[in-house]
Amino acid sequence: MKIGCQQFCIDPPFPVNRMLREEKHQAVTGHLYCRIIALYLENELPFYHVSIDTVELWKEREDRITQTIEEAIGQRIHCVCSATHSHNCPCMTTDDAYVEYVLGVIRRGVAGIRLHACQDVRYQYQYRYFDSVGKSRVEGYVTPHLYAETLSLYGDGKRLVTFLIHNVHPTTKELWVGDFTAEYPGYCIEKLRQEYPGEFFTFLLGPAGDISPHFVRKERTYEEMIRLAELLRQEFDTQLRAQTPDALKPVRLRFEQTTFPKERVPVERSRMEIPTHCFPEEQKVLAQLDGTAPMRPRRELRPFEQVKEYHVSHLIFSEEYSIIFEPFELYSEYYGAVNKSRCTIATISNGFEHYLTGWYLRRLSMHGSLSGFSDGMRKRLWEILGRWSCQETLLQEENRP
Repeated sequence: MKIGCQQFCIDPPFPVNRMLREEKHQAVTGHLYCRIIALYLENELPFYHVSIDTVELWKEREDRITQTIEEAIGQRIHCVCSATHSHNCPCMTTDDAYVEYVLGVIRRGVAGIRLHACQDVRYQYQYRYFDSVGKSRVEGYVTPHLYAETLSLYGDGKRLVTFLIHNVHPTTKELWVGDFTAEYPGYCIEKLRQEYPGEFFTFLLGPAGDISPHFVRKERTYEEMIRLAELLRQEFDTQLRAQTPDALKPVRLRFEQTTFPKERVPVERSRMEIPTHCFPEEQKVLAQLDGTAPMRPRRELRPFEQVKEYHVSHLIFSEEYSIIFEPFELYSEYYGAVNKSRCTIATISNGFEHYLTGWYLRRLSMHGSLSGFSDGMRKRLWEILGRWSCQETLLQEENRP
């Protein structure tokens, strides 16, 4: 296998839109990056993973990034793009000029990514419950699915790449105020790069639809973001230091993908649990359900935001571990659909879509209760996650005569 990785600075060279607004800003605290990992297998299409410091990447944006990479390197690829979901970043939904700038950065740099030929490629996956950075914002609910995770790839005995994974919204800092920042994903990556020179780090957001720093942060400042991010960095570092050679497992890389259609239904009270006494956030949801909430002007959706189907991809590392990439802001409950010791769910990947509540938890929530996605669609994704977390593809290959 050949492994290549590089990050490219995408600080805006001109004023650009803030998240989902046309309000312009340019200054950045720290830096923003597009991080690319390339995995080349013999006689297979290369796999590229692209992680970008931005709040969301719709499928049309991912398709354009894929096309840009293919044109630059002169061959077809499998490609999955993930947004870090950092809310204080330039908007790649509303600012076409910034999108063109990022595509230009990728076009000029991707062909120069150096590929390292490795005879023996192994991985180690670790995860642990970690709730110091965020908790569920569903009133009265404590999620059992809140994790800090690390996936490291080793080439010929040397650690080359680590995916950092956490399922908390990167929203410590006040939104639309002050400079752009990559929030806790950017902080953790930068500090670990300093700690481990020569190693590459990237970030995936787990199912964080209901997980927020709201109940943990003391204030909404950049300094508070640093304080919380340092706690997470320490946890990531603890996991990295705990890795041992005898725990490494051989990589048997496979890739598969599927789609399922979008299904919407009316948002009704009967589809959710309504408590006798509602908290203030729940009262806001009920007001919107009843049509008594103040009407606010809504941004008109662009054509590429009105999708008809969703794409889900599966990157299998062995019969014991894989990453499933999907586009929704999934609630943490979806980690209950998989064998967690064998699977990571990477959200806001393969495109983007808004909040998707779980299959069992029907309590009122500020965002998920108003989404209007059908039970059938949620069940379909739940089943895909469950089947794929068992690495069916490799098991089927092993059982073929």
